[in-house]
Amino acid sequence: MLREMLVVPYNDEWPQIYEEEKKVLSKIFGKVILDIQHFGSTSIKGMSAKPTIDIMIVVDDIKQIDTYDDIMKQHGYLVKGENGIKNRRYFVKLSPDNSGNHNYHLHIYQKGNQHISDELIFRDYLRIDSESFKEYEKVKIEASLKFRYSPSEYVDAKYECIMRIMDKAKRYFVN
Repeated sequence: MLREMLVVPYNDEWPQIYEEEKKVLSKIFGKVILDIQHFGSTSIKGMSAKPTIDIMIVVDDIKQIDTYDDIMKQHGYLVKGENGIKNRRYFVKLSPDNSGNHNYHLHIYQKGNQHISDELIFRDYLRIDSESFKEYEKVKIEASLKFRYSPSEYVDAKYECIMRIMDKAKRYFVN
């Protein structure tokens, strides 16, 4: 089946779903983890989102993560390597209903990677700026309706909005 870009209303269970998977990942990676965060739209209370839990892990040495590929496969994750972002390791866990939809996205970065702060700044800004929250949610819903079965077009449709909000977020948090 084709992966569906279905944006649904916020689910109060998303934080608990994250916490459960965090326990699994903490057992797998143990002391290698410097930080672990729930980010993305499911981490923003009230935000409509695709029901995919985005998890970020920060480590000292990104190359060390490659030794975990087999155990990640045993836990149902697909190993995607960098998947287009240098010095990241990316894993996807598919929905058990064989729909092709993703339940979890795991992004692992080496400390100091700019993507860490960018993702967290974006999340945190949407939590405090209701205007940006509404704008982003609206764009996501529209993109979902227009590009329901095209993940790349769905992502592209959100790009300008994300960049606008990211600019505001950086000015707010960094300056």
